[in-house]
Amino acid sequence: MSDKPKLSMIVVDDEEGPRTSIRMVFKNEFNVQTFPDGDQALEWAMSHPVHIAILDIRMAGKSGIEVLQGLKHLDPHIEVIILTAYETLDTAKQALRLGAADYLNKPFDLTTIREAVGRAIRLRQISENVSQNADRLKQLSEQLNDAFSREEMTRTANEIYAGVIHDLNNPLTIISGFVEIL
Repeated sequence: MSDKPKLSMIVVDDEEGPRTSIRMVFKNEFNVQTFPDGDQALEWAMSHPVHIAILDIRMAGKSGIEVLQGLKHLDPHIEVIILTAYETLDTAKQALRLGAADYLNKPFDLTTIREAVGRAIRLRQISENVSQNADRLKQLSEQLNDAFSREEMTRTANEIYAGVIHDLNNPLTIISGFVEIL
């Protein structure tokens, strides 16, 4: 058995049926939390990590689009799957533009929802890897800039020392010449 903790999934739908169905499908793979509205889900997400969210688009209170925006504001790595019985091209475009990983119709079948969640997990892993690599690149760039600055300061100090030695050397040469004459 793996010691790796389960990822967290939230399901937000104002209908009990889809919430229960999705929880049953994914309970062995995820820590699944279900919510009847977007406000409760966003409040929970403020204090708990969320990896995957499955949202109904039409709900009382906040719409799925508003919850999507709120979740992405909390953590841009949260992958969101939109479920709807009221599919329109406009809502699909809007959801995808705001960062939804997928947009599915209700009723959903088991294979489709599992594939969508699998894609969302892969997208999250890729997003986290890109973010980690960007952070590492930033660190390396800062280290390189620091090394360049130190090298530049050393070069400048050496040039100053060479100038001072040259300036001291001229009078010393003259004095040395007079000493030899004497």
